[in-house]
Amino acid sequence: MNWDNVKLILKRELRDQARDRRTLFSVIGLPVLLYPLMGLMVLQVMQFRTTHPTRLRVIGLNELPGTPDLFVPSVLKEDELPDDATYEFSSELLQDAGVTSRFEIEATEASVDPAIVETTAKETLEADKLDAIIYFPPGFKERMESFQDNQKNKESSAEFPSPQLITNSSDERSKLADGRLRQILHSWREKLIQHNLEANDVPAVITDPFSFGTLDLSEKPLDQSSYLWAKIFPFIVVIWALTGAFYPAIDLCAGEKERGTLETLLSSPALRSEIVAGKLLAIMTFSIATSVLNLASMGFTASFVMGQVGGGEMASRINFGPPPIWSLGWLFLALIPMAALFSALALAIATMARSSKEGQYYLLPLLMLNLPLVVLPVLPDTELSFGTSLIPVSGMSFLLKALMEGDYTKAATYTLPVLGVTAFCIWVAIRWAIDQFNNESVLFRESERFSLQAWLRKMWRDRQDTPSAAGAFVMGIALLALPHMVGKYVMPVPGPDGTLSVTSLVQYMLTNQIGLILLPVLVAAFVFTRSLKKTFSLRLLDKRVYLAILMAPVLAVCLHPYAIYLRDIIQNTIPMSQELQDQLQDMLGGTAELPIVGIFLLFAILPAICEEFACRGFILSGMRHLGHKWAAISISAIFFGLLHGILQQSIPATIFGLMIGFLAVQSRSLLPAILFHATHNSLVFAQGMITTETIEANPWLNVLVSAATEMPGEARYQPLLVFLCGIGAVALVGVFARMPAELSSEERRQEALKHQGVFRSAISNRKDSGASS
Repeated sequence: MNWDNVKLILKRELRDQARDRRTLFSVIGLPVLLYPLMGLMVLQVMQFRTTHPTRLRVIGLNELPGTPDLFVPSVLKEDELPDDATYEFSSELLQDAGVTSRFEIEATEASVDPAIVETTAKETLEADKLDAIIYFPPGFKERMESFQDNQKNKESSAEFPSPQLITNSSDERSKLADGRLRQILHSWREKLIQHNLEANDVPAVITDPFSFGTLDLSEKPLDQSSYLWAKIFPFIVVIWALTGAFYPAIDLCAGEKERGTLETLLSSPALRSEIVAGKLLAIMTFSIATSVLNLASMGFTASFVMGQVGGGEMASRINFGPPPIWSLGWLFLALIPMAALFSALALAIATMARSSKEGQYYLLPLLMLNLPLVVLPVLPDTELSFGTSLIPVSGMSFLLKALMEGDYTKAATYTLPVLGVTAFCIWVAIRWAIDQFNNESVLFRESERFSLQAWLRKMWRDRQDTPSAAGAFVMGIALLALPHMVGKYVMPVPGPDGTLSVTSLVQYMLTNQIGLILLPVLVAAFVFTRSLKKTFSLRLLDKRVYLAILMAPVLAVCLHPYAIYLRDIIQNTIPMSQELQDQLQDMLGGTAELPIVGIFLLFAILPAICEEFACRGFILSGMRHLGHKWAAISISAIFFGLLHGILQQSIPATIFGLMIGFLAVQSRSLLPAILFHATHNSLVFAQGMITTETIEANPWLNVLVSAATEMPGEARYQPLLVFLCGIGAVALVGVFARMPAELSSEERRQEALKHQGVFRSAISNRKDSGASS
């Protein structure tokens, strides 16, 4: 790569963007003006905030004990008559409860039957526009006085007349009144208990023998402010890094298509990779600038508004001030990889847009796909661990959160996994962007009006032997969505004893595998492709396929010990919840009545056939149109892993899906993939049946597995066997790698472009060396 060309393209793009008033306004003007304007609007709107008094009705005021006072007559105003006297809560009681709200209290002294109150309470609240009702039943005062007089009460607890607080939780004002009144009534109840104890000469310390002291070790306000910003920063950083990258990407790709300047750039001596590098650096510059300015403006505006709204008291209580200065350094370090990732993604997606207007429509799907990854670090009870460090975007947010909270030990422990996963995602995104620029059918697509009838006619007329990449992707999404859409209708129902019957388990497996995986794939292949044979790689048996059929099961056997180790690593790193383990155990409990042959047919061979037809058949053959063999294998493996649903199963399924896809491509047939998959599943169930009793009954198993096996599924292969299996697996993979794979037309074109790029780069380097000499 010639970095002089990259710097020229970078300067060109920055200069063009600096001349665009819309870009400058969105990057600089919007964050500088938007947040202060929002702050001023909040201050203006808060002036219209009014606190409404809580309207309360008390029924059965005569049933209240004399001491302590819950209600007292309100002080009469000059224009009020004695008949207009109302009641209010005791000021001492309000102070103890910490309630400062105003109340309008209507009191009814007469006792009312509980049945009448319960039947008319809802109508009374709505008709009289009350927020709450406090009801004291008949006999409540007598019972309280009996406690005060130290009389033995022989009534059962079920007959004890209890007062009621009646509210409507669906009404906001009534719900607020419920919280306030509970505090007041709780404080009054405590005073009543204390009064009864004193009346019976019982020390009050009996009910409160000790109290817990609290010691806050945080260095206020530094620790609390850092903790608060550590919650906010990861979310805001990702959102603004994505938003700040996308709009410049649209202008640098779709905008250049509209202006007709893209052809001039593509005809220059610069390589497509150099063009992508220059545009990527320009987009990263605007992404970082947008994020920093937005965060700074938002932070200082929020601290100002909080100080004004709370009169300084609220801001000091929650320490919502400007972010610590040292946190800006961690912010900048996290922004660089995040901006690089989103800039590459935005550049690749914006390249597909025919116009700037169309490019803006692509922002929402990209934002929605990243939203769950951004929200995860903000959720409670989530922290940085090895499992979360492997999640793209979320891992970087967790790392930034740990650094801002000052947990440097944890951050240092998981820095390498986070940076490794992020670097891999950046590399994949950049490769995708380069492929988009190498694909002229993407660069020079023209805008067209959409017609459903014309689109369906064109799709039927232009069918290929195998599905398109877009069709394969849509099918993968459909296969993932179908179990969630109809899963509740096909899930097996446990019997009275909590286990599944054999019939329900068989019906579930057949419906899930055939009805939700195999049947949709076959229908889509029949409708959208011309050749089922090429779509599913159903080739006639030849020498290559014979050899692959013989080697695939052997390779599965050689890799099975390493599959066990991989499963243990994942289980120790990302433990499966006990609830999920119980569900799987209940499902597998239904297999006890099945014969061994039925278990292997249902759980090993059936999934191998259905899932391979879907993933290594339809999806893999469609993804081969992308022009990259390993990209197609990887995408099909990811869909294969996601089909398993459970994370602890999806990760090893994705890893072994890469191997299965490699076998399907190299052998040019789906049969070796099915055999490998079926053999692997069979070994998993066979290994899960081995116990100490099984080894004692079959001494020859000591040659294969360790005798220290207390529970099913804990059998481990002997070290010598693991070593021999590793050598055999390497040899078999080498044999498959030496098989000449059949390239698709797109893959042949990409190979030609690669050789052409290497040739042009060599010529450019020779010219540069000649000029320097």
